[in-house]
Amino acid sequence: MHSSNGSDMAKDSKNRILKIKHLRKGLAILMYARSPYWYVRLRDPIKGGYVLRSTKETSRVEAREAAEEFADTFRSKANSDHAKKKATSFEYYAKKLMSVQEGKSKWSHGDNKLLNRSKDGLICYFGKYDVSKITTGMVRDYLIHLDENRPKRLADSTKSKHTYIISKVLTLAVEDGLLNVLPVMPRQKTKDTPRHAFTDDEYRQFLKVAGECAKRGDRVRGVTITGHHAKMFRFAVHSFLRPTRGELFGLKHKDVQVRTDPSCLELNIRSGKTGKRVSVTMPIAVPLYLSTLPFNGDESPDKNDYVWMPEYPNRQTAINKARFVFDHILEKAGPWDDDRKLTPYSLRHYAFQARLRSSNGKVGHLILAKNAGTSVDQLERFYLKNMAPTKELIENLQHRE
Repeated sequence: MHSSNGSDMAKDSKNRILKIKHLRKGLAILMYARSPYWYVRLRDPIKGGYVLRSTKETSRVEAREAAEEFADTFRSKANSDHAKKKATSFEYYAKKLMSVQEGKSKWSHGDNKLLNRSKDGLICYFGKYDVSKITTGMVRDYLIHLDENRPKRLADSTKSKHTYIISKVLTLAVEDGLLNVLPVMPRQKTKDTPRHAFTDDEYRQFLKVAGECAKRGDRVRGVTITGHHAKMFRFAVHSFLRPTRGELFGLKHKDVQVRTDPSCLELNIRSGKTGKRVSVTMPIAVPLYLSTLPFNGDESPDKNDYVWMPEYPNRQTAINKARFVFDHILEKAGPWDDDRKLTPYSLRHYAFQARLRSSNGKVGHLILAKNAGTSVDQLERFYLKNMAPTKELIENLQHRE
């Protein structure tokens, strides 16, 4: 009997919920027995509980509008670190940085991608924050966030790139007087991991097998290997180009000028890793390029056609197919040392080392680096670090006046 009375009391309670309408995750409107008005119930993620307020509305439609307005206002107040004016936001200064750096050699398309990535780019994460409210702890939380969104942790060198870009953005705010000093960026352990390069013997073997694969017409992942592929890999070495969409695979006929005295190609690299540049090639690149032109002298290629693997308008597809061909040739040319993983980038590394060896060390690092769109520091840390000294280099080192 007592139990029944308790149940009746619960049914008669003025606090019982008569109606509930869920609007979105964490937000609902409710009608209680005690009041003619709808109430808004909002989840407060910071405090870990719910906020309850009367909408002062008896109409469900108007109560819903009031609830949405309350939720937006509450969250805006709850996050006082958000910029009150767009001109003080991280997004504003990030876009300003991209505008300032456009076309500069030390700024790349990849830097813009770090800022603009839709899911975990810097603007997506920090964009609404007032630049003066960004702290070292927030940057550290961002780096943790990056790892949580990936099956494998980001390399420390990549994280350092993220913190470098954040510093660049906030530096503009310092210049405008919104910040007195930059927040300290979390330090990352950086360990240089130079890619492996071909040796002279390995490169000769690779080219020999590439010719054999082309002669047989080997097929791999839907691609028939031809002499075009073999020449493309040789061209990569004698042009020093990166095997990327912005360099080797972005090269169009309109970007190539044949020069004489001395014989070379002048290449207009429009969107290289370090921005725009004009590069020149070794003499062997000239006949390699000319072999891509129509045999009929009266014909000329469309200036907007790609030089290498033009049958793939989607250049990422071209890069992927080229990698399949490269790996197939590499497998046939092996076996290779398991500790040395060779990739298409290994051709560029070989190119630098071969050029320095063949010049007996007389080619200046600055000239070589500038022509290839890199820096002397990068050249020495990543491209030449594992280079074995030649007899001529040792003699130059030991030369007496």
